[in-house]
Amino acid sequence: MSTFDLHLHTTCSDGTLTPVEVVAAAEERGVMVIAITDHDTVAGIAPAQAAAASVQVIAGVEINTEVKRENVHILGYGFDPDNQQLLAGLAQLREDRRNRARLMLKRLKDIGYPLDDAAVLANEGAIGRPHLARALVAAGHMPNEGEVFARLLGSRCPAYVPRPPYTPESAIALIHAAGGITSLAHPGKLGDPVRIIRQLCAAGLDGLEVYHSDHSPQLTARMLVRAREFGLVVTGGSDSHGPGGSLPRNIGSLLIPDEVCVEFLANLRYKQ
Repeated sequence: MSTFDLHLHTTCSDGTLTPVEVVAAAEERGVMVIAITDHDTVAGIAPAQAAAASVQVIAGVEINTEVKRENVHILGYGFDPDNQQLLAGLAQLREDRRNRARLMLKRLKDIGYPLDDAAVLANEGAIGRPHLARALVAAGHMPNEGEVFARLLGSRCPAYVPRPPYTPESAIALIHAAGGITSLAHPGKLGDPVRIIRQLCAAGLDGLEVYHSDHSPQLTARMLVRAREFGLVVTGGSDSHGPGGSLPRNIGSLLIPDEVCVEFLANLRYKQ
């Protein structure tokens, strides 16, 4: 178990624990530094920081972007969560998510899987496919969320609707404008991570999420080499969405060397 975790989600996006519950779980497990990195929203940061007693809560966000139809996620850290440019940009992304959810709800209804649209859209945070998946399971349409994505909401499935295009360069600029640093999330999940890393370094990318729950030890080693090659700050996190959902992971469950956190915090202070 690690003493820090820089990739965590709450109910403000697609996590299953509230920000306060995430902090409580981190403190119970002896995690000392965490980052709340909800998708396209910073709403969970203030309540998490207010609830923290023995854990340091870093302002974070995960912005979903696209490069040639490939999902590329940008993590932001250490920014001003009250920055108006950042808040306006994230608000637009959340509205795009809400419109996308409406289209997917219609498609689901058209193919025989009706849901309570108002209940799904009542979520005030960043709505994503996991919210629809949970609703489908709760309504008895599917046995589990994995089946939902395999049959209905996956990228080649009948109810899938692509996101409006948003570039990682735009996300990097948005986070930098708020005084933060950026990291490419789970690069090992990309088809050609080196090409993406090189492209984003030209746009000012600061870091690389070398340590991630979906990275094998061999992949982690390769990503560490790339981080050093491109002069990027190493970051890492479990990508925990809480005990519910299709991929439950405990906070702090990913083993990450302590020196990664020391280097990360040093760079954070330097940028600030």
